[in-house]
Amino acid sequence: MKKWIWLALLSCGAVQADMLDALKAYEQKNYIDAQQQFAELLPLGNELAAFNLGVMAYQAEGQPQDLTKALTYFMLAADLRHEQAKNLLARLAAQASEQQLELANQEFERLKQRVAIVATDLTKSRNANAPEPIRRVHPDYPIEAARQGQFGYVALRFLVDEQGEVTAVDTMDAYPKKVFEKSSIQALKRWRFEPSGQKHLMNVRLDYSFDGGVKLSAVENMMEQHKLWEYAALGAPEYQLALGTLLSLIEIQSPNSFWYDPDMPLAATPDFSIYTKHAVLRPDFDGFWGRAIVRVAEDGTITEQIKADFEPGSELTSLVGLKLKGKVETDVYRVARSSTDGARRVYVTPSIQTSRAMSGMFWWEQAAKNGNLDAQRVMAAYDAQWENYLLSQQDAEVMAWTGTRLIINGQREQGMALLEQAIAKNYQPAKEMKKQFM
Repeated sequence: MKKWIWLALLSCGAVQADMLDALKAYEQKNYIDAQQQFAELLPLGNELAAFNLGVMAYQAEGQPQDLTKALTYFMLAADLRHEQAKNLLARLAAQASEQQLELANQEFERLKQRVAIVATDLTKSRNANAPEPIRRVHPDYPIEAARQGQFGYVALRFLVDEQGEVTAVDTMDAYPKKVFEKSSIQALKRWRFEPSGQKHLMNVRLDYSFDGGVKLSAVENMMEQHKLWEYAALGAPEYQLALGTLLSLIEIQSPNSFWYDPDMPLAATPDFSIYTKHAVLRPDFDGFWGRAIVRVAEDGTITEQIKADFEPGSELTSLVGLKLKGKVETDVYRVARSSTDGARRVYVTPSIQTSRAMSGMFWWEQAAKNGNLDAQRVMAAYDAQWENYLLSQQDAEVMAWTGTRLIINGQREQGMALLEQAIAKNYQPAKEMKKQFM
């Protein structure tokens, strides 16, 4: 059964520096340290930590054999979607008495209460009802970065005041670090938005590349040179963070859209073929407003509406039976035309089905679950669970931006209290934010 831990490590990639230390302690039979470090990762929803604790309880490592405890941890691991835990749980349950199963279920329910991160929800935008920019200033490409042919991006969050001016800016994520951040912040501070009479908390991403996009060959070379995939799969959270950032950069600049299928096995090696550019399709119909994912026949006829969200002003309420013009090179496409984006035409992009392991967000989440603070802050910008977790850890950066949002939403007392705490922790942007509400 000992090999389960290593098999899970190689197939799941859900470990961190502490986890690697725990596995080292485990191999050295220092079971107390290993158990403690596994347990510290449980509040982050770390399915591998739960799985490993179950293994240790079953194998009587550092403790007497305890089938009830093993069942409890395997129940949690299965609940957190560990790929092997469900089958192993069934095997162990067959060995247990009714009393052991009942106790395990009771302990499982108590253990679940310790888990702060259950499932990440990335479907809701935090830029809802945001004003449109009326002036965008392109950032200057840093001279040294241009000379070296460096590419990358910077994700920023910022506060817009009632007059549409950007008053506070901070970076959420950047790749590579300390190259494009200064130029991005300088440019964003010169943006102007439509005056709305109220403040808005927003985020944006600025990309840096040559010749219209990132060269995949350069990305492949970089990944191979630094062994990003290998070390991320082995569990190093800093590599998981870097891999997530790199994959996110490729995705945002790809002409394709992607469907990261949760039912597909995690890819063992990167699949760069998904970024291959396909022929452009055009709609052979008018009157569509909204977003849809459709299945298309070889002649371009839409045969299935997999998912659709029609805007109130859309003249069409179904796309089935309509046609897309051009050479069909895949069977699923994303069709979009949004009034909030001011789109003048319908955009049709291939929707490529692929493994979650090709998603930058997947690796960010792994790094976050494994204790990497930078990754947790990135996730907090997308998901309230991570935001609440970092608030419980009194993270100054998240305190400041959450406080700002609370004030905007009318919860002034709570928001100002968070800003004051962030200032006390010397988070400099918090001072600028507070000035906007005095």
